[in-house]
Amino acid sequence: MNKRVLRATPMRRACLATLATLALAGTTSAAAAEFPAGPVTIVVPFPPGGPTDTTARLVGKTLAKQLGQPVVIENRAGAGGTVGSTSVARAKPDGHTLLWASTSSLGVAPGLYRNLAYSPMESFAHVGLVARSPILLVVRNAFPANTLQELVAYAAKNKVSYGSAGNGSINHLTGEWFKEVSGANILHVPYKGGAPALADMIGGQIDMTLETITVVRPYLESGRAKVLATGGATRSADMPQVPTVREVFGGDFESYSWTGLVAPAGTPPAVVQKLNAALRAAQDDPELMSQMKAGGQDVIKTTPDEFRSFLANDTKRWAELIKRTNTTLD
Repeated sequence: MNKRVLRATPMRRACLATLATLALAGTTSAAAAEFPAGPVTIVVPFPPGGPTDTTARLVGKTLAKQLGQPVVIENRAGAGGTVGSTSVARAKPDGHTLLWASTSSLGVAPGLYRNLAYSPMESFAHVGLVARSPILLVVRNAFPANTLQELVAYAAKNKVSYGSAGNGSINHLTGEWFKEVSGANILHVPYKGGAPALADMIGGQIDMTLETITVVRPYLESGRAKVLATGGATRSADMPQVPTVREVFGGDFESYSWTGLVAPAGTPPAVVQKLNAALRAAQDDPELMSQMKAGGQDVIKTTPDEFRSFLANDTKRWAELIKRTNTTLD
């Protein structure tokens, strides 16, 4: 019995490819149309009550209005934000589980942890940047230096120390970067959190801390602390009289605490776009913008691709600094 072998012609292959593309488009469109089918969970990989958690709850409340479904904030703290981040990387990629991404968990962690269970670029679908706030170089009000130049000169003749939230924290890394660009002779003193470091600075046990305006504002308003510089690429609108480290010492110094939203890799692009549109609409909410500004945060709207590019640059910057300064968790 003769068997006929059917060979796919170029035209047939093109038709099959077109049908496959249309089927995929139909599937993703259907996924977007059905999304969200229930509550959306935002995993915050840090304890409740801190600045990162507070911001997530503010945004989650406004985002729920845009999505038409409840947004649940779930705290999964541990290991510098990597525990909660890992759980989202392994979650079902349907858009209903998101990560409240941050400088610590996605920007710094890849360069700090040798066996990280996720990749900031490959393990997630990037929804959008939410906001950022520059890291400030703060000293107690009675400290003799009023400028960065005076700080460096004073440190050349006196013992000067700075406190951080611990080895490998953004506060620590920013301090080491400052030492690198300025040549300042200052000693790092790690604490178990930014609050005790700030308290000891005010008390005179250490001389400087590096924090966001959200954390230090009460001390600035009461006159117990003063800002010598900001770590932003440009001057802060909240304190235009304060120079940036980059202005004084040049180079590419840039240190921000930022937050954003990501979903597990494999989340349908149409769902990611729908989440991005909802996030951007939430960021336009006057009440949210007012609350974010009061907290010293600049709301920044991006596309998914823009956020991905931002994250790639941020991750690279911190990884290079960690390597240069031989920073470890020990």
